[in-house]
Amino acid sequence: MQMPRFRDSLATAAQDLLETHLSLPREVHYVADLQRWMLSQMTIAIHFEHVRDPTFPPISPSNLIRAVGDTRIASRNTVHTFLMEMRRYRFVVPRETADRRQRAVQATEMSEQLIRRYFDIHLRALDLMDGGVRYELSCKHPTLLHYAQPRFTWMLVSRSDWYKPPQSIAKFVSSDSGSSVLHDLIRSVRPLSKDDTSPIWVGRVSPKALSSRYRISRTHAARLLALAREAQLVGWAKESNRGNCWVSPQLVRDYLYWQAIKLATVSKAFEDACMEDGPIRIPPQEHPDEAGGL
Repeated sequence: MQMPRFRDSLATAAQDLLETHLSLPREVHYVADLQRWMLSQMTIAIHFEHVRDPTFPPISPSNLIRAVGDTRIASRNTVHTFLMEMRRYRFVVPRETADRRQRAVQATEMSEQLIRRYFDIHLRALDLMDGGVRYELSCKHPTLLHYAQPRFTWMLVSRSDWYKPPQSIAKFVSSDSGSSVLHDLIRSVRPLSKDDTSPIWVGRVSPKALSSRYRISRTHAARLLALAREAQLVGWAKESNRGNCWVSPQLVRDYLYWQAIKLATVSKAFEDACMEDGPIRIPPQEHPDEAGGL
């Protein structure tokens, strides 16, 4: 968070994520709350581990439930429903097997490409922050994703401060497209001093505009903002949610820290993937520690 270009990098990633939401609304909407986002990352992590090494278990309800473990990210019923929906939307398809009792599935190319797009957004943001060449390496060695994404996922699964964020963040990200609304509110916020306690004005914000921009119902957008206003996380110059809007410094700080966890985890996961003694051989001059740092 203290790196000079952290805010620039975060703003770039947020803008790319918002553009992804606008260009792929159907796909993004399916993983538009934190619980489904975590389950989707875990599902793809299981998939990539199996692709790398067939002795690893494939995607199945029991294997995903085992991965969830005692984190309480999701219940058994939620996991089963989630995988059924993934099949319905063609994010996964049944694996070919002689045993019809097996319920294993595999990720489709569409799922892999969506995860790659998400990961590359964050690699570019990190490169902007420290002058690294992560994105270049990812393009040159595309199977790095198979090593980096599972590491990223299991690191986040071990961070309860990520998947159980502060209430200020949870009020947004626990509902459909709430993360996009949160990105939208904070992307233009000025840098804060350590002692800032005054509301931060961000311009005009309305449920109507947000619902149109992110293709969510106006009722849902209004409910999100009403909950945030009730918690004194946002407010307006006028009582009717009109005019200029402000956000609280605490919401901004919580958001920045939460995003910093994610970016640091992507960086560590990608570095470890580059160093792994696997099928990818990166020439010494391209190693991350000699190419801008990870």
